Amino acid sequence: LESCSKLDGGKPQESAVTSLVRVCCACGAQDKALKLVAEAQAKGVKPRLRTLSAVLLQASEAGDHALCENVWAQLPSLGLEPQDSEFAIMLRTFRGEPKRQHALLRQLIEGLPMPSDPPLIEEIGRVFGVEGIIALRARDPPKAPGREEDGGCWHVGWTTLSEEGTCALSGHSLQALDVTSEEEALLERMVARLAVDVRNSGKPFRHFKRWLEEQPPYDIVIDGANVGFNNQNREGGLFQYSQIDAVIDKLRENGSRVLLVLHPKWLREDADRTVIKRKKRKLDQINIEGAMGSSDDSAEEQEGEPEIQYPFDPITEAEREAQEGTPLAFIRKWKETDCLVRVPAKDCDDWYWLFAALSSARRGARHVQVVSNDHMRDHHWRMVGNRAFLKWQGRHMTRVSIWSETSDVENCKVTLTPPDLYSMQAQVSDDACAWHFPVPFVPSRAQQLSSGRPLPRKEIESAECHWLAAWRQAS
Repeated sequence: LESCSKLDGGKPQESAVTSLVRVCCACGAQDKALKLVAEAQAKGVKPRLRTLSAVLLQASEAGDHALCENVWAQLPSLGLEPQDSEFAIMLRTFRGEPKRQHALLRQLIEGLPMPSDPPLIEEIGRVFGVEGIIALRARDPPKAPGREEDGGCWHVGWTTLSEEGTCALSGHSLQALDVTSEEEALLERMVARLAVDVRNSGKPFRHFKRWLEEQPPYDIVIDGANVGFNNQNREGGLFQYSQIDAVIDKLRENGSRVLLVLHPKWLREDADRTVIKRKKRKLDQINIEGAMGSSDDSAEEQEGEPEIQYPFDPITEAEREAQEGTPLAFIRKWKETDCLVRVPAKDCDDWYWLFAALSSARRGARHVQVVSNDHMRDHHWRMVGNRAFLKWQGRHMTRVSIWSETSDVENCKVTLTPPDLYSMQAQVSDDACAWHFPVPFVPSRAQQLSSGRPLPRKEIESAECHWLAAWRQAS
């Protein structure tokens, strides 16, 4: 460790620290391993999950419950989120202690809404007294009785859900889980912080906020760029104004109040409509403390910065004279119907439509939906993996499919897919008598690592899911 530190200006490499921690754990010296982690932290090295996971595993195999609890308690303060392997270790450690295991399962529901690794799935089954959960899928019916508890008997099985979210085995209905008002307020602050993070001045965004607060809340916010490029990611693909207009018309059929957010480059008379893939800039993450402690309102205003007129510039002569069906004619229509807002040229439009939706929810439109196929993984990463953001996405993102029965893209058809009536994430009933876990069918973590191809989160989330249910019936 000292040699590595000398090579890097006194700061040891994280990989060297992890290797030494694993050596200590292999020798049964867990306390020494934790001291090494503390020494590395003091020299500016942030431990990774794999480092502390090695200590957790060794402590578990040694039956040292206190050390397991100690390591587990350190993870949140280090900004580390336990994954399938760590939850499996903890559930295995506390076999025979149902209360502690149930507490861990509640943590799992909040932190790991879609458990996927087979060893973890097996441990979940053992919590309720059932072995061989993976093999249980081949049985008919795919369920088995488990242990008795409080005058009832647990059962575990692979189940199906109705469109309304009712479980075929337990009879319980799954809920649509949304964020709390406090979580929503924090997300709004984080988005405001990120919206001005790459600028020298937050003045344009502050003006946008003031304008937005003067408007009634919106029912629907449209990610214009995403809808315009829907189904266009191909050779010869073009930004389609007609697609955006078709979505707006469909949404207005039921009287929804709609806001279309667009970058000014799409409002130019000479707009380049071709599909261009640009390398994304790597930006820093922000944490909850950063959002709580700083505000875009405190940003210094940059002298000479041009004023931004919201929601858009007046209708131009070219737009007024544009023929129906042309890009400028669509822009004129959106301005005339007051559904358009244009973001500053140097800003990311994503933060604007996201903030508009969160602001509308805070001001009474709790049902607000964002129409976009953007999964916002970069946004989630920049929020340091904020779980509330994923939960909010699950309830407020409407996906869109646009197609044409002919080669004429001007006569396109639109299908909108709102969120399911229940949340696609692990949950427990109010009386704690029924637990449900969506399990993506993917190779185990060990198989992924041995193949040299760990699955990205995107692939895990898009994999076919089967539901695992555990429910207690009266004896």
